[in-house]
Amino acid sequence: MLTARLSTASWLVPLRRPERPRARLVCVPNAGGGATTFRGWADLPADDVELWAVRSPGRETRIGEKPPHRLSMIVDPVIDELSRLAPLPFALFGHSMGALVSFTTARRLRSRGLPGPGRLFVSGWNAPQIRDGMPRLGRLCDEDLMRVLHRLDGIPPEVIGNAELMSLVMPVLRADLNVAESYVHQDEPPLACPISVFGGIGDPTTTAAGLGAWSAQTESAFRLRLLPGGHFFVHTQRRAVLRAIREDLGTCR
Repeated sequence: MLTARLSTASWLVPLRRPERPRARLVCVPNAGGGATTFRGWADLPADDVELWAVRSPGRETRIGEKPPHRLSMIVDPVIDELSRLAPLPFALFGHSMGALVSFTTARRLRSRGLPGPGRLFVSGWNAPQIRDGMPRLGRLCDEDLMRVLHRLDGIPPEVIGNAELMSLVMPVLRADLNVAESYVHQDEPPLACPISVFGGIGDPTTTAAGLGAWSAQTESAFRLRLLPGGHFFVHTQRRAVLRAIREDLGTCR
């Protein structure tokens, strides 16, 4: 059973820490995901970049904790831990719900007068000012939700077929979906940092127009890349995504 006990666990998990890093990349997973989502990213072809991943309560080593039910409950502790790391130019990457977390984190850093990211990478999520008309997945019954996730390749078949694992996954997944689906966009000035956007050509949750609309959220450079695959193209096209991140990190200051 998930509890509401106070956690001393870290929200940021180091996946790669070179001796003399030039920059830092902080990655935020999709709904229901954890830091292990990015375990294969340690081979990012930029050996002078630190790699960190966000691990929220309710998953992996934090499985006994109650998952967050508001976006601020993720963003604020991530910012607190990020501000305690050694100063470095950094970028944020978020896939699906993680894109929303990363975007909100960049905005919150600005509102708190803290250094912001040198670049924002977002993936698999329409621009936050766009109402995409997708069904509210958090309101579906378990059976229907699993059916949708199966179509999106969002949960491995071995997990779907394991009742014990699903009993652990579903509360966290539902909490994350409710966090994302309760988001209310507020108009603010565009971010100062460039934004790089990735989308899957066959992803039913996004559109080219919705992804392109992220351009309104930056006053700097904008780049959109569409890659083969569905919602989780970041896994099937990992090498292409990592090459693109390396290229764009070259301008991260």
